[in-house]
Amino acid sequence: MKFVSRTVRIHSLLLPGNSSSASLNSSARARFFATGLQLCQGPERPMGAGTAEGTATTLPAGVGSSRSRTAEENRDLCLSVLSSTSTKREARAYLQRFTPSLAAPPTQPGAPPPAPLPKFEKQSPLTGSDVKALNRMHAQGLLENNPTVGPGIAPALLTPEMAQEDIHVGLVKIRDASHTDDATLKGVGRTVCQLQRLGLFTIVVVDEALPSANGPEAITKWRVDAEKQVDRVVSAIELERGQARRVDGALSVDSEGSPLKVAPNHLIIPLSRGVIPVLYPIAYNSNQRLVPATANEVVLKLTKLLSTHRPQSPPVDQHISLDRIIFLDPLGGTPSIDRPSGAHVFINLQQEYNDLKNQLNNHHLSNLSTLREALSLLPPTSSGVITTTTLAAAHNLNSTSKRSKNPLIHNLLTDKPLISSSLPVQSSGPATLTTLLKHGIPITIHPSHTKLTDSSKIDLAKLALLIEDSFGKRLDLEHYLSRINDNIAAIIVAGDYEGAAIVTWEYPSEDRTKQRVCYLDKFAVLKKSQGTGGVADVVFKAMVEGVRNGLFEGAEGVIWRSRRWNPVNKWYFERAKGTYKIPDSGWTMFWTTQDAEVSKRRFVEYAGICARIEPSLIDE
Repeated sequence: MKFVSRTVRIHSLLLPGNSSSASLNSSARARFFATGLQLCQGPERPMGAGTAEGTATTLPAGVGSSRSRTAEENRDLCLSVLSSTSTKREARAYLQRFTPSLAAPPTQPGAPPPAPLPKFEKQSPLTGSDVKALNRMHAQGLLENNPTVGPGIAPALLTPEMAQEDIHVGLVKIRDASHTDDATLKGVGRTVCQLQRLGLFTIVVVDEALPSANGPEAITKWRVDAEKQVDRVVSAIELERGQARRVDGALSVDSEGSPLKVAPNHLIIPLSRGVIPVLYPIAYNSNQRLVPATANEVVLKLTKLLSTHRPQSPPVDQHISLDRIIFLDPLGGTPSIDRPSGAHVFINLQQEYNDLKNQLNNHHLSNLSTLREALSLLPPTSSGVITTTTLAAAHNLNSTSKRSKNPLIHNLLTDKPLISSSLPVQSSGPATLTTLLKHGIPITIHPSHTKLTDSSKIDLAKLALLIEDSFGKRLDLEHYLSRINDNIAAIIVAGDYEGAAIVTWEYPSEDRTKQRVCYLDKFAVLKKSQGTGGVADVVFKAMVEGVRNGLFEGAEGVIWRSRRWNPVNKWYFERAKGTYKIPDSGWTMFWTTQDAEVSKRRFVEYAGICARIEPSLIDE
């Protein structure tokens, strides 16, 4: 049994314009939107087409409204893509992961290579691949309606074979659906349907509060109430033209208190048919008695099941990839003490979990611990999202800002949070209620006076390769060591040298009795990790928090410089407290000093340090 992908047409939506462009500019976005509507709506049909007298064809009752609704849904989806994928790197990453490729046709041994296909600069709406697709559909219809015509033609020859691709699955847990109004639940249903159209098949777990008593009557009443909420979720999805079904009997236990068991066919077979399974956390024991479970238990059990599914195992012969675990919770994401009334934007679990678990109440800690355990079983590309049902129901046609985007659609397309976690927290800004979580990468911080040549702490070869790969230049290692080896303030390393920040102590003059300054000498991220995975954000955030936590021995902030034409400067501008273009140097200076009076007083010292440091990177 194979899944049918519905994401092929998204290819032409995500990569418009010249491939050398780094982002989707306004004209590209306009072409993108026009192309998306054209693909979604199909070619226009002139009035009278297909009629003898040139009069308009009368449609059956309800057909017009159905087509209008389909067009609205497609426009919504196209706008979701438009507003979320701001760079080609993000679009390409999504396409490589979530859209299928065509399988290469088998060739006979010794057969000559196929002739190259002609290149077409442009296709009109009724030529090229669109016409071929229409012709293929028409021929298929003739074969089905007239089986005696062309009996030697196999229908499979009329449709290109899709290559074996991963089945991308998301787990969605909806808590407290009984207190979610119908309009919001309908919006969640719309989002679930959009995720499926974008390539993410979902399994929904409805999380209702467990019964307060363990008696049979209380459990039966709880089951009836839970089934009502499951049916509401199913109806919400079906109202948005999706397919869903309530799944009963998928969970079992040998005895009360024993581990949950899952019948995979109950879930994977509906998924393979494009049907979204919706279940609630209740199991049957060997005596067919009902045993309530927690929704987090079910999420963990499903994660273990889906993370161990292998190709060729029934009932589906494709590999299953669990890409997203989504918690829809009225309380929103994991609370942050730095964001009053708001949540963490991004959590790197390997780095932050131990600190966070002491700051949270039982409910939020349960969500965090469940996602930590689940994501530890999955590839590093998988992620978790905690948000509210209201935000998950956001309708992108009405979105005009990043904060009103649908966080689930945005995350699927970009694998990023709505705002960067390394940006300065704006106390006057609106609260953020969505948290993106990844198993992440460990962060190692080497304190002041560490030496780059200390092989017990620093892998100098890997560090040098990281710097050269990130900057695309050769590092004069001997010159670099002679300048900074005795002046290290801190070295922050992400993972196995996927990213690093090297901070040095610099003095305003040769007089070392004056107050020293923290200087970000190198900020490097491997090219393969740039733009995705949050490595840059994790390293930069660790450096900024180091100032606040005393890592830099009372320093008031960090300064650094960058070439004026460096494309990364926009990223730096957003994170710096101040900037200055150093005259006659080609450098732009940045600083994070929070106290405006201190930065004014030390401004000349900052500029002098940035102007006089000799580069150690050599253009080749």
